[in-house]
Amino acid sequence: MTFQRTTRTVALVLVVLVAFSGVADAKRKKKRKPARAVATLPAEGRNLHQSAISVVLAAGVMPGATAETMRPDEPLDGPALQAFVQAAFPKTGKRVRQIAAGQTVTMGDVNAIFVEAAGMGPTAVRAEELIANAGYVVRPGLGTEIVARLMRLRTNLDQAEDAKEHAWYEQASRGDAIWSTAVVLKWGGWEKQSAIDTVELLAQVPQTAGPQHDAIQRAFDFIGMPYIWGGTSEQPQILFGANTAGGFDCSGFTWRILALDPTAPKQAAKNFGGRTTFEMARTAKPEQRLPREAIQPADILLFGPGGLTGASDGINHTGMAISPQLFIHSSGQGVALARWDTGYYLDRLAFGKRIL
Repeated sequence: MTFQRTTRTVALVLVVLVAFSGVADAKRKKKRKPARAVATLPAEGRNLHQSAISVVLAAGVMPGATAETMRPDEPLDGPALQAFVQAAFPKTGKRVRQIAAGQTVTMGDVNAIFVEAAGMGPTAVRAEELIANAGYVVRPGLGTEIVARLMRLRTNLDQAEDAKEHAWYEQASRGDAIWSTAVVLKWGGWEKQSAIDTVELLAQVPQTAGPQHDAIQRAFDFIGMPYIWGGTSEQPQILFGANTAGGFDCSGFTWRILALDPTAPKQAAKNFGGRTTFEMARTAKPEQRLPREAIQPADILLFGPGGLTGASDGINHTGMAISPQLFIHSSGQGVALARWDTGYYLDRLAFGKRIL
């Protein structure tokens, strides 16, 4: 998929939908992102990069470094990336691919090199093989984007800093590498095996056809895009009067891949019942509320704190199922692969809804 291409139709619809959904959402929730997955990092005010800097400095893994020398907002270069990787992985950091000074370092480079240093390169390759076996086109680097997020190497910035978010193909900042370093230093020992187990579940993703296949392909294509509150586009956006990066919030992601795409069936938007999670849930008639055992690939999943017994107005998250175990959504690590068949998301799953 070409990420620098858009159409007049999509742009026009985006303006209307974002304006409408932003007002509707603002009445029901504060302008904040989902809870971050890495709870072990200290929360110092609202600046995640400063929190990560505190972790790295406290660990003493970068002798001579100070808060002033970290410079999280500056572009990342190859030598700096190498220094952060070696700080995170003293035994393997020197053996990974290096990027020369003066060469652009993308978010994809950061994720790939951290995944390699963690010894998870084969798992990234395995993810790509399984996705291809299911009949989907695999873009370069998709496997490392999946694994990096499963290991919590990426997280959202606060909404006020949405303009600083980066897709995998964009220039990374020093703050991005600092965050990954801090996460590795706080790992609890379960992250690698959890990622391996989740990747192996890709073997059970069934082959699909028609609109369902196209929607799932788009979902895979967007893995690695950031979470942007109110976002519905992979292109840079103006949201709530501010310039932001391309990206999606949770409902904006499902809306984009299932209804907003120019190739999507016209009925899809009507089947959603609205752009926000609240509207998607509120407009679902009893016969449209799919129980867990009836959920199929390309159905949306609706989550809330009450789970199966929760009220529609408590629904606060959504994603799209790709198998009986896995779904793709935009949340704490941006657009990412996750499990819905166990743990946190299973407990919060209210019902599924068929759009296509």
